[in-house]
Amino acid sequence: MAGKSREFPIYAPMSGQVVSLAEVPDRTFSDKTMGDGVAIIPAEGQLYSPVSGYVAAVAEAKHAIGFQTESGLNILVHVGLEAHDITRETTVVHVKEGQRVQAGDLVAEYNLDAFKEKEINTITPVVLINEKEDNTEIIPNVGQVLAGAGEIFKVVEIVAQDEQEPEEQPQEHEEKPEVKEEDASNSLLDLFDSYGADYFKDPKNLIKLGVMFVVTVGVLVTIFVLLGMYLNGGK
Repeated sequence: MAGKSREFPIYAPMSGQVVSLAEVPDRTFSDKTMGDGVAIIPAEGQLYSPVSGYVAAVAEAKHAIGFQTESGLNILVHVGLEAHDITRETTVVHVKEGQRVQAGDLVAEYNLDAFKEKEINTITPVVLINEKEDNTEIIPNVGQVLAGAGEIFKVVEIVAQDEQEPEEQPQEHEEKPEVKEEDASNSLLDLFDSYGADYFKDPKNLIKLGVMFVVTVGVLVTIFVLLGMYLNGGK
C-alpha cells in the first residue's frame, strides 16, 4: 500500500514471558475474536499502563482493564482466564474510569499466589480491540520483558499519501469527558436500545463491550459445566 506509516508502541503492562495469542487456551483470544495482540505469562502481579492516554473501562470483577491512547487506539488487558472470583476478592485497583495515565503508571496489583492456589491460569492477553482496518498491522515482540521497559507489540498504520497528518492540539487545556459507568448486567441489546447506533460508533465504548463479552462467555462456560456435572450425577 502506497504511503508512509505511523507506529504506536504498546508497552508491557506486566513482567514475564510474551507469547503469541495462539497459545492462549481460550478461543475468544486465540481466534482473535476481540482483536489482535499478544499474551503475557506474568512473573509478578503488578500491572502498569501499557500506553499513555486514559482508563476507558475497569471490569466490575477487576480482571480486565481497558485503555484508550491519545491517538484513539483501544487496548484491553485481561488478567488470567476464568479468574473473576479471585480478582474480585484479592485485586487492588489504583485507577478509575476516565483517569488520565502515562505508560508505566501502576494501575493494579494482582495476587498471583491466589491464582496458583485455585489452579487458575494467569496468562494475560493484551489486545488491540477489533482494529480490522486494512491499513493497520500488529508487529508482536515475543520473549522475556520487564513491565514498562519494553514493547510487547507495535501498531503500524499505513497512511495514504493524500492523507494529511492530524494537527496536534495543545494538551494543557484539553479536558477528557467523563466516562459514563454502565451496569455490567446490561446486554448488548440493552445498550443499543439505551444509546442507539451512535454508541457503537464511538471507539471508546468498544473496550467496555469487549469486557462484557468476555464476562458473558465466562458465565456461559460456568453454566454449561455445572449442567454437565448435574446431568452426569443423575445417571
